[in-house]
Amino acid sequence: MTPAHAERGALILAGGRGERFWPWSTASRPKQLLPLAPGGRSLLAATFARATRSLPAERVVVMTARDLVESCRRECPGAIVVGEPMGRNTAPAIAAAAAFFGERDAFVVLPSDHAIDDEAAFTADLDRAFALAARDAVLVTFGVKPGGPDTNFGYIQRGTKLANRVHRVARFTEKPDLERARQYVASGDYLWNTGIFVWGRHTFMQALAAGRPAIANAFAGLSFAPRATREFEAMLAERFPDLESISVDYAVLEKAPNVITVDASFDWDDLGSWGAWARRQPQDARGNVLWGEAVPVDCDRCVVVGDGFPAAPLGLSDMVVVATPQGTLVCRRQDTDQVRRVTEAVRARGSQG
Repeated sequence: MTPAHAERGALILAGGRGERFWPWSTASRPKQLLPLAPGGRSLLAATFARATRSLPAERVVVMTARDLVESCRRECPGAIVVGEPMGRNTAPAIAAAAAFFGERDAFVVLPSDHAIDDEAAFTADLDRAFALAARDAVLVTFGVKPGGPDTNFGYIQRGTKLANRVHRVARFTEKPDLERARQYVASGDYLWNTGIFVWGRHTFMQALAAGRPAIANAFAGLSFAPRATREFEAMLAERFPDLESISVDYAVLEKAPNVITVDASFDWDDLGSWGAWARRQPQDARGNVLWGEAVPVDCDRCVVVGDGFPAAPLGLSDMVVVATPQGTLVCRRQDTDQVRRVTEAVRARGSQG
């Protein structure tokens, strides 16, 4: 049922597999469920904790894969956790989950596997974004000032300034090559795209109807009570297979005229690789990042993880060594963005065997 007044909600997208963290990440324990957040928390648990600083747990919806529902419930106690029958990217997932919110409600969309340490700054920025979405029919996104010409992130070009740290979006860009990334950073007009959005349900569904009417029509007018997760999953099983798999960026944001961006005051990283994770971790006296049964001997600036097995490199510099029951990874620290190639090679060898 639709509430009589507007409320806030949150949608956490937790269906990813995070293959760049092989062998720590597996199909049953993907990146968002790994203890990559401070204090040994999972990234999903940390995301849930940030969301519940601004709204109650029962107003949080977690969309994940069917086989990850129970794991996500443990990380997000009190939330509405539902499983998708198959992946259809972010636009269908957001449109479907909107049915748990009222027509006048606003909700934030949060990736489940990003790192943000300054929770107070995040909460303040989120409150501001909710206020913007409540005042005007706008689609709000957050951009982060680039720390350098990174080629692993999408960028947002800022347009007309509307208020302090608030601009219209001129355009979204894909991950650039290094030269273009340098140009973006030098211009001062570009921000890293965090993939965090705030909007009213009605505003979002209108924009989706303009960009991808088939997806909008599949979920138009639907409403589910928080406890109706089985009914919701039955609806997904019926409607998801016929839907286009497309991101919300392509389906909505790159076309809509009412997209604005807030310059984030919080820190942010999408932790896309072992190297990215290591940059945010404590180091020993020789610059090594250690987790679990890590025993580096005469090593410098290495990332060493031992989960279930000791990882004991000898005389190495600038390397990554990960030992788990699922496998062992050894690579140069500068090559951690390429770990997906290892995942694909291991998968191919398994299929041949």
